[in-house]
Amino acid sequence: MSASPYTLTRLCSTWGLAAAMLSACGGASETSLTAAGKQLMDKKDYTGAVIQFKSALQKNQDSVEARLQLGKALLEIGDPVSALVELRKAQDLQASPEAVVPDLARAMLLVGEEAKVVTEFGAIKLGEAAAHADLQTTLATAYTVRGDKAKAAQAIQSAQQAVVGYVPAAVLEARLKASEGDHDGALALLGQALAKEPDDARAGTLKGEIQWLAKKDTAGALASFQKVLAANPKALGAHTSTISILTEQNKNDEAKAQFDKLKKVLPNHPETLFFEAQFAFAAKDFKGTREITDRLLKGMPDNPRVLELAGAADYRLKRYTEAEASLGRALKAAPGLVLSRHLLAQTYLRLNQPNKVLEALAPILNSKEPDGTSLALAGEAWLQLGDSKKSDAAFALAAKVAPNDSRVRTSAALAQLARGNSGNAIAQLESIAAEDKGPRADVALISARLRQNDIAGALKAIDGLERKMPERPVAANLRGRVLLLKRDIPGATKAFEAALAKDPNYFPAVASMAALELDAGKPDAARKRFEELIKVQPGNYQAILALAELGARTGIPPDEVVALLRRAVKANAGEPTPHLALIGQLLASDANAALTAAREAAAALPNNGEILDALGRTQVASNSAEQAVATYKQLTTLQPSNAVYRVRLAEALQANKDPEGARRELRKALEIKPDLAVAKRALVALAVIEKRPQDAIALVREMQKADPKDAMAFALEGDVEASRRNWDGAAVAYRTALGLGRSTDNAVRLHTALRTSGKVADADKVAADWLKERPKDPAFYYYLGDIALADKKYAVAEESYRKVVEMQPRNALALNNVAWLMVKQGRTGAVAVAQQANDILPGRTPLMDTLAIALAAENQVGKAIEVQKSALLRSPSDPVLKLTLAKLLIKSGDKPYAKAELEDLAKLGEKFRDHAEVTSLLKSL
Repeated sequence: MSASPYTLTRLCSTWGLAAAMLSACGGASETSLTAAGKQLMDKKDYTGAVIQFKSALQKNQDSVEARLQLGKALLEIGDPVSALVELRKAQDLQASPEAVVPDLARAMLLVGEEAKVVTEFGAIKLGEAAAHADLQTTLATAYTVRGDKAKAAQAIQSAQQAVVGYVPAAVLEARLKASEGDHDGALALLGQALAKEPDDARAGTLKGEIQWLAKKDTAGALASFQKVLAANPKALGAHTSTISILTEQNKNDEAKAQFDKLKKVLPNHPETLFFEAQFAFAAKDFKGTREITDRLLKGMPDNPRVLELAGAADYRLKRYTEAEASLGRALKAAPGLVLSRHLLAQTYLRLNQPNKVLEALAPILNSKEPDGTSLALAGEAWLQLGDSKKSDAAFALAAKVAPNDSRVRTSAALAQLARGNSGNAIAQLESIAAEDKGPRADVALISARLRQNDIAGALKAIDGLERKMPERPVAANLRGRVLLLKRDIPGATKAFEAALAKDPNYFPAVASMAALELDAGKPDAARKRFEELIKVQPGNYQAILALAELGARTGIPPDEVVALLRRAVKANAGEPTPHLALIGQLLASDANAALTAAREAAAALPNNGEILDALGRTQVASNSAEQAVATYKQLTTLQPSNAVYRVRLAEALQANKDPEGARRELRKALEIKPDLAVAKRALVALAVIEKRPQDAIALVREMQKADPKDAMAFALEGDVEASRRNWDGAAVAYRTALGLGRSTDNAVRLHTALRTSGKVADADKVAADWLKERPKDPAFYYYLGDIALADKKYAVAEESYRKVVEMQPRNALALNNVAWLMVKQGRTGAVAVAQQANDILPGRTPLMDTLAIALAAENQVGKAIEVQKSALLRSPSDPVLKLTLAKLLIKSGDKPYAKAELEDLAKLGEKFRDHAEVTSLLKSL
């Protein structure tokens, strides 16, 4: 887009130099443009100089001088990445080594390529003294970063021989002295350098750093830095050190103000961007942190500090696979980064890979003095591995090494809690919470109290947390959640309102209040809460997801739910949760649409394990088994120690007609996690599918031998016997399983096997004994209702379902069955029961069908037809709904409409289970 004449005039008139005006408005030559740029360089107007040199290069891309000077100017404005590109081009254009190498080496150093600096320039000797001194100083810095102090000293000596009293070399020599503990000697050298060049930024900055870090004279250090900045407003080190001191002193506003000054003078410098990323991280804007670190990594892909910060942000975003990659690269570049090791270890703990935790921590754990955090993380890893002895030893040593570290002590207490030693663990957490100003121990204590169902203790712990965080809504929201456990609805409401008074947009409290309103039969009020929050925070994907879930529960059309989920994805495409919700919603109705959504999610989050897992599941569901195999192979490569993904790969291989491959992956899964029940079941099921029951029995015998008390192994044996209709053998196995594992599933299995084998009296005894032991088992009562319903024992079935409703008043399916059975038995009152079920789960067509039948039974045929038409709008291809509507239409006297519906059903032929009834009704019309 070209500028208007007015704009050009304004631009030209604002540049002071005649050469500059010529360059923009006239036909200036490459030579005059380059000369104008150099004049601006002399005046330290590096930004203006960049414009001139770029204009010169538009005249001649191969101008060595313009390319060289552009690189130097970019270096001065704090853009070493771009400077490096231009200086390389100047080198390729045969710029003299004396002119290009010193700046090129400095740019490489600034982007973290110290190893390349040493390799490329370590043996070069430049003919010009000043250029040689400059290069040798940069080499000395590179050697220092790499820990080679001997070569650094040699390079410094070479620089000082080339230019006697060369200040940059003197500054670096002072830095080496300081690193060896000779701070007074370093300050003496800096004094001499500053006497020679009082405004030298490097000397003044290093003096301030020694005052700050070694002499603990922060006031003197700040004075030194301010003196540097007065003479050199773009002195990066003075800016960054000042910011660091102010941050340490908790003078966050002053630190931010100093950062704003830095950003004004060096907006694109990597250090400026890095500080910006750090500020974003401190503000818990982890997404913003990643956006900035991504920019930095484009220019310096192997910078360990940037990789560490990127990994830390990914960890907080729960992107553990990405965090693992970034932190691994950081440690490859700089193995001594302790924080990266700790974060990587924590990442592996979240990924349930304890062996990798120990592997990541090995260099620290094998050192003479491992730190408390490393030992505590190792303790957690040993705990995951089930080795309580090594876990206890690690935590004991951690507490000894870091007796005052509340994080270490909290981790040790939580480990005890995990092993069931709750009394001692809670006492320790109470002690830590009382001493520590941070909230971690308080939150752990609240959780521990709740695990014990100690409501009073949890509320007391919440009081302690609120004293530490009086302005934040966290404690009030937790209090509300705990009061809900007491069924204290008024108290919980008051607590949530208190949380919202502190922060009206605090999503957990908004969601809690909406849930209370929904339970109170006020869905519109709940919806309004989320809508108001979204108005204030349009990108709040959690609120949009909650609105979608609310819509699904209150019966809005499925396409509206999908639209909301797509909106949530758009609001935050880098967050996996909205993608997963959308894929799950679509998967229930349209596998191909789900597959498209999963592919889009994988494109946005290519290495996210949950997303790849969802993609694999949709590929299997849409009969793209070969693609699913490829997806799960990628996933198992990314997370080779995740046993569940091995099982998923096995399922894909089985769908792709590769049972041998499936068996291999299931075996691998069990090598990783020997107690993984889903893998054991899958192996047995695979043998059954392949008609190899003896192999399946052999597998369960192996499991039983490995653990004679494994109830699941005996339940699987029963499943195998049931698959070959050996009901007596199945009953024996199920009885053993029930004896070892008193679960509803095992009781149901045994009851079913006995009934099927004709031993009804034995089955009835199992049911009676189970209900005597577990009189409040709604799942078993629901099963008995289903059995009675199948036997057409309607009164018995109704009684069983009513038992379920007594224990679970909001069980919509049980209520629906009660209503249907009341109609079937010719009893009144079914409409109210059916309506209650529909209120709890609105928009569910089977429930709407029952309501229509109940309305018709009470002679409310018109209303019944309206309900059934609404049900058909939701599921237009459901033949059962069509048949019910036809019957209702016949009852209302609308035979033509009924005939049309029946004729439509007749086209299905005998594929429709009620085809005979359809034929009979057509004949009657």
